[in-house]
Amino acid sequence: MIFFSITSLLAVIDINNATSDELLKLNGIGKAKSQKIIAYRDINQCFKTIDELASIDGISEKIVSSNRAILTLGICKKSTDSTNVYRSNFVDVLLDPVNMAFVLIIFILGLLDQITGKDLKSQIVSIGVLGTFVGIFIGLQGFNPNDIVNSVNDILLGLKTAFFTSIVGMSVSTILSIIQKFKVKIEN
Repeated sequence: MIFFSITSLLAVIDINNATSDELLKLNGIGKAKSQKIIAYRDINQCFKTIDELASIDGISEKIVSSNRAILTLGICKKSTDSTNVYRSNFVDVLLDPVNMAFVLIIFILGLLDQITGKDLKSQIVSIGVLGTFVGIFIGLQGFNPNDIVNSVNDILLGLKTAFFTSIVGMSVSTILSIIQKFKVKIEN
């Protein structure tokens, strides 16, 4: 009896700080569900109640009940270094293949605008706007109206592409307009 109690005390799993491997020790939780728990925790700044686990797609109240005795809510140790989070997210946006393709097309058009003297600024803005719609489309592919909480991450990833491509397209077009005006002033 004492051995069982000591073992139970050592087997407590803090859902606010547990790693994927630690979550795998829970009944009914496999690799995919452990990743969903961590993703939910990251998006929502940790769990406020143990019952909140049941709001994650694939984790039923039955699974929560069967594990309740070994679950605990520890102090949320989520990193508050927003500088590192911003850099990481911005780098991810820059290195996203879809974003890189749109940026490459926009810069090629900008270069052609300068080399040929043809006005391609409206095409550059159009490519940026096209990127907006592509980003929204990408984000909506993972959207599940029956599981909005777990769909948020996919939508946000798509919106990053949407806004990034628009910003790049409009910025390049604006810079080209300014360069063109300076060239006209210099020629006169």
